[in-house]
Parts: sequence; structure tokens; C-alpha cells
Amino acid sequence: MRSEFSIITSLRFSLLSKSWSLRAVIAAGVLLLTACGQAPPPYDVAINNGRVIDPESRLDAVRSIGIRAGKIETISETPLEAVDVVEASGLVVSPGFINLHSHSVAEPGYRLELLDGVTTVLELEAGGFPIERFGQQLGNSPLTHFGASVGHAWIRMQVVDPDALIELAATGKLDMSGAAFTQTATSAQRRKMERILETELAEGGLGIGFLLDYMTRAVDDAERDMIFAVAARHGAPIFVHVRRGIDGDPAGLLEVIEAAEQYGAAVHICHLNASAMSGVDDWLDEIDAARARGVDVTTEMFPWTSGSAAISSDVFSRNWREIFAIDYTDVQWAETGEWLTEETFQAYRETRPDGQTMHHYIREEWNRRAIQRPHVMVASDAMPLLSYDRKVVPNGAGTSARILGQYVRDEGLLSLSDAIARLSLYPAQRMEAIAPAFARKGRVSIGADADIVVFDPGTVAAMASYAAPFNPPTGIHSVWVAGVLAVQGGELVGRVGSGQKLTSATP
Repeated sequence: MRSEFSIITSLRFSLLSKSWSLRAVIAAGVLLLTACGQAPPPYDVAINNGRVIDPESRLDAVRSIGIRAGKIETISETPLEAVDVVEASGLVVSPGFINLHSHSVAEPGYRLELLDGVTTVLELEAGGFPIERFGQQLGNSPLTHFGASVGHAWIRMQVVDPDALIELAATGKLDMSGAAFTQTATSAQRRKMERILETELAEGGLGIGFLLDYMTRAVDDAERDMIFAVAARHGAPIFVHVRRGIDGDPAGLLEVIEAAEQYGAAVHICHLNASAMSGVDDWLDEIDAARARGVDVTTEMFPWTSGSAAISSDVFSRNWREIFAIDYTDVQWAETGEWLTEETFQAYRETRPDGQTMHHYIREEWNRRAIQRPHVMVASDAMPLLSYDRKVVPNGAGTSARILGQYVRDEGLLSLSDAIARLSLYPAQRMEAIAPAFARKGRVSIGADADIVVFDPGTVAAMASYAAPFNPPTGIHSVWVAGVLAVQGGELVGRVGSGQKLTSATP
């Protein structure tokens, strides 16, 4: 038996070196055992003797997990046999992380997210349009699960400034100073947007993405209310970047809570720490009070100290130095790391309106206060990334590991189970009402999808920085997507993934 399993193990690594999928390895192993006249092992994969943490059931104990056909079939107090056996002694076995807020809709970005333990990457703040074609550039075997909300901004471009949308589709460059982001819609345009939103939600969009702060001058009360009314009719959450005021001003938050309460819609506040700034506690108090009144409102934060936005963004046309309490010298040109001056800032505004900034205004104390409040989720707000030739903020390469390493192990702000819940269970619960498939994610339980992260709690840490944003984390032992090994020892296993596009219709 031992020699035959040695043959299987050698075959497995030989196949993996040629970028075969684990399904092929399992099939080869089963055929070999059958040829030897023996029954195959009961599971495709066994992860044995790890510290299994399931935040939903509050399980936190040494267990072994049996996986078959992409699902968790058994959780055992004793080791299990399988075609592929992983020894996880001393390691944590966690649900795969779910990132509600990532803009990196291309393989280079998904690769970094996967190495950080993220098995489901969602574009919910900006969203996509049309939903039917969202993610088609990822091919038929994406590295992670993925999905998007219906992007109001892109529908607005189609209606108000269609030439700009054509330019965006052709070049990938987005100038946020055009009519779609600055011009109020007519009643006829608003009705057209409403019809498209309805159609796109019916096509499977995971809610509505609402870049309200980027359209502060453009979106009036009537358009805002139309969006909340559509969301309420469809039971679709709104993922909103609220209008930004001077440091701590809660007016933008209160605006969307009032609209959600009026129309009975669900609303999710994106990157609370970046929007609330020094008013984090006041904003969270308002959210808690709204939740107590029955408003379906949730929020998220990211554990970094810089915002990132196109230099043509509406906020940079306002009193941004007062809003952020920073100056030109606190802003970097993201793709090179160049620190800007007033002269270079204005020059880039003219010549590169699509370019991204890193504006350093967020303080660690705000992040710490946000992450300790109950039910605040973690999301990266990773920026678009098509290649590693141009730098972006490091959020996509180390958000999960930064939470687990810095905030859990080093600073003791959270328990390990609490942190895992904010990275996996709470995001899954946020999405269940619009997409039932999420009821099987964010858990380590029998019948759940086998999206799993195995990590070392003693060494897990973010290695990415603003100077080196693509460094993968340490301490991520392995990652499994739909029961298929995707990461091992901090490296991808092949280039063919087992991810799935998730829509509201996904069973």
C-alpha cells in the first residue's frame, strides 16, 4: 500500500510540474489503485490534523477534513485517507476569504489575491456592465471565483456620454472629468438608466455598484432615489462610495442610510475608514443605530493608510487638501511611486487623467478603531492591475495577511476566529440574499464548498508595501478553490484555475 501511494505521489508532482489540474491527478491515482485491484480512497482530498476554524459554528479544534467533488463531505476527529493527503499539524484551516471590493479584474490581480488566501474576488463598488460579459477576459478556467454588481457608473456613461464608454472599452483608460461624472441627468436619461439597471439585475448582477462620491455634482436626489427604489424592488444590495465631506463629516453616510430606510433597500458602505477618517467612531455609531432600527446596512474597512483614485476624480476638483487634511507632497503617482508637487500634480491632471494616485491620509488609529467594532468586514479595495510593469497600492497583495499578522498576532486586536469571520463568513452572509450560492461559502462545514485556506498563524504576514506592492505574503501554506489545489508553498499550482463566475442565478 505504501509503495503504491508513493507511486501516486510521484505521479501527482510530475503532473503538477506540467500544470495539469488536480482533477487529472486524482483521476490518475484512482485508475492506478483500480488497476492494482484495490478500492480507491474515500476522498479526493484530506486535510489532516489542522486547527479547523469555522466562525459560523464556532468550531476551533484539531480536525481532519474530507473533500469530494469540490465539497466538504466529512469533518473528523481522526485523520482521513484520500488520493491527496495534506498534513496540516500546527496550521490553521480556514474558509477561503471573500473579497467584496476589488477592482483588479484581470489575471495579474487575481493571482495576487489568491496568494493572499482570497478564493472569491468580487467587484461590487464600481461593478460591471454588461453583466453577461463581465470577466470574459479571465477565460474558462479563472483562478478564483468572481462576480460583480451592476455598475451604475458605466450605465450612466452609456446613457449620458456613450463616446466615453466606447473609449474606455477600447483603451481601458477612464477620465472621470467627463459628462458622465459631472452632468445631471434629464428625466428621460434617468428613466433609461432605470430600465437598464432592471435588465442587468435580471441578468444576474450581484446588487448595484454606486460610485456616488465620484459623481457628487452629477447625481441629484431624483437619480439617487431611483437607484434605491430599483434595489429595493429586486432585493439587491447597493454597494456605495458615499459622498465625501471634510474629515469626519457624516452627511454622506446619513444620506444613504436615510434613502435605504425610506425605500427598504439594503446598503453596504465601502471602505468606511477611508471615508469616515477621524469620524470612524461616529460613523459606526450611526450604522449601529440604523441597524437597531431595522435598516439593512453593513460596512467594510481595509488595513492600509493610503487612498487610491484617478487623478481626474471629482474629489480632486474640490477642496481636497482640506477634505483629506493633506497637501500635494502627500500624494504619489501610483505607477512609479513619484512624490508629487503642485506643478506635477496639475501636469498629470492635464496629461494623464486616467492615472492613479496614492494619497496618504489614513491613520492607523482609525483602522484599529474600525476593525474592533462588531461586524465590520475586511475588503481590499485593490486597484485595477493588468501587468506588474506599473505599480498600484499594495492592497491586493496583502490585505488578508496583514489582518491576520498585524492585527491578530502582533497587536491582539482580534481573535483569530473573529478575523476569519470578517474575511469570509460576514461577506458570505452579506451576499446570500442576492446570490444563494454564498450560503455554501465562508464556512468550514459539511456540504460547504471546498474553498479553503491553510496558513501558519505564527508566520503569516503581508510583505507588500507601497514601494513593493506585488510582494506576496508569507505564511499562506495552501489554498484550495472548489476542492482543487491552487496555491502551495506561496506559489501558484499551474495557470489553470477552478474558479466560477457567480451571479444571482448561480445555484
